Amino acid sequence: MSKPRYGVWSNITYTLKNIWRIDSVLLLSMLALVFTMVVQPLIGIYMPKFIIQYSEEGRSVRELLLLIAIFGIVSLLVGQIRSFADGYFPRRKSHFRSMNLGSEMCMASLNVHYKYLSSEQGQLEMRKARHAMSRPSTGVEDMVTRIVECSANLLGALVYIIILSWLNPLIILLLILCGIFSFLAGNSVNKFRIRNKDAINKIRKKQSYVIDASKDVKYAKDVRMYGMFQWLVSLGQKYINEEMDWEKKISLRVFISAAVDGLIAFLRDGFAYIYLILLVLQGSLSASEFVLYIGSITGFSMWVSNFVNNAIILSSDSLEVSDYRVFLDQVEENANLKLPDRKIETPISIELRDICFSYGDKVIFDHLNLKIEEGKKIALVGINGAGKSTLIKLILNLLKPDSGEILINGIDSRDIDISSYFDQFSVAFQDALVLAYGIDVNISMKSREETDQKKVDEVIELSGLSEKVRTLPKGKYTSAEKYLDREGTELSGGERQKLILARALYKDAPVLILDEPSSALDPIAEAELYEKYHDMTRNKTSIYISHRLSSTKFCDEVLLLDQGQIVERGTHEELMKEGKQYAHMFQVQSQYYNEETEVAS
Repeated sequence: MSKPRYGVWSNITYTLKNIWRIDSVLLLSMLALVFTMVVQPLIGIYMPKFIIQYSEEGRSVRELLLLIAIFGIVSLLVGQIRSFADGYFPRRKSHFRSMNLGSEMCMASLNVHYKYLSSEQGQLEMRKARHAMSRPSTGVEDMVTRIVECSANLLGALVYIIILSWLNPLIILLLILCGIFSFLAGNSVNKFRIRNKDAINKIRKKQSYVIDASKDVKYAKDVRMYGMFQWLVSLGQKYINEEMDWEKKISLRVFISAAVDGLIAFLRDGFAYIYLILLVLQGSLSASEFVLYIGSITGFSMWVSNFVNNAIILSSDSLEVSDYRVFLDQVEENANLKLPDRKIETPISIELRDICFSYGDKVIFDHLNLKIEEGKKIALVGINGAGKSTLIKLILNLLKPDSGEILINGIDSRDIDISSYFDQFSVAFQDALVLAYGIDVNISMKSREETDQKKVDEVIELSGLSEKVRTLPKGKYTSAEKYLDREGTELSGGERQKLILARALYKDAPVLILDEPSSALDPIAEAELYEKYHDMTRNKTSIYISHRLSSTKFCDEVLLLDQGQIVERGTHEELMKEGKQYAHMFQVQSQYYNEETEVAS
């Protein structure tokens, strides 16, 4: 595995800065926890030390009672501070993870480049970032806990070093060396995790896929009809077992590390106790000092041991925080989000200059040039895999070309704010999103309060969806899915596509793009629908993609795309006269439609 982009110290600083930015109460509770975690054990070793010392010095009962009262008051105050910290810290750090940083990740997933998000790398990095946010026991939230623990451990160790420095500096050196050896033994576990993190993540990815496929209602029919249940269960169990094998390897190393740490602690504490007992027997150490130093050595050993354990876990958490930051960095790299708004005149012309684009090693476009004049209606046709949908995604700025320029009215798309750029397009995708909310909201893609209901009624009528809406008990306010509302409806494939077309009409942007949105309609209904769109979009630049060439007749120009190049261009009549690939495709489809009509008759 390659080295994480962000180191432990960088992630600690990043976490603390976000806590300071988002939740000052959480930061205050962290400071209170560190303070009380260090002070409470000190009270525990100094109180018996002074009580014994007062007895040795023959102090009065009154002085002894006053001493106990002072320690009691201090202990009570520290206990109240600890109660405040214990009350606020768990809730605030959980809120910090799930509601604050979690919501920022959701926003990031909406703003990263589409090409990155839809790529295998993007999907993997988003999955790892979600894993870092998913549980309180690991990742972002646990790192907050470990920052507190490690800070208390270091501060406590420093305090005890100061106390023990009055005894013998060599003891301090010995204790520090023992701590270093314990840390090195424990850090080997963390290095093993780093080396194998990618392998473990690949197994988790496969496991998540099987779980998601098993839960998805879309696959439920196939699972039952093809008896896939046992196969899916065995796959899930296989990936669980593979992950458990890795966990066993890690656990074995943790056990060995703990055994080494225990042995070091035994030798360290044993030497210190023998040394202190010898000093007492020689008369060099009083009983009260013996109690203090025994408590200090025990406390120091505890702080060092805890620091080693927490530092190892902190390093592991840091890997996940790094995953979270790597995903969020993709938003920073999306420079179009920070550009100033600029006015774009209508109608709009679109030009692609010398465009090159690849998916990995697969070249889709190699120096493609294309200009669509303002207000023109263009039909983009070609066989599957010709690059039609990819071309549309490039025009929409969802994908970035490897080289070349995409110009809108002569303006480079890279110089236009991404939100302003998207405002120029109404798009009807074949696989568009339909939400489990009202049909009116699905058309406007806004809250009901922000929706222009009169405009919704108009586009429902224009898209041919009005007949369906009239049959619904709540009309256009009926939920388009039954997932959240049992009184919702289930739209057929054709009805869903009419809904998507209504959405594109509602947006009423200067450029209309229909990316095979009517495949569920019969050929005659599709042709009628496209003609209707032609009438409604006379002043708009339009691009239509369809496998059915009968819908291209009304367009100003037809572009035939083949292997990433425009191989034919002209009106429907011109291309038919040429008698080349387009004409052949049209004749084959026409014959099919005629045969279909005869069979129906």
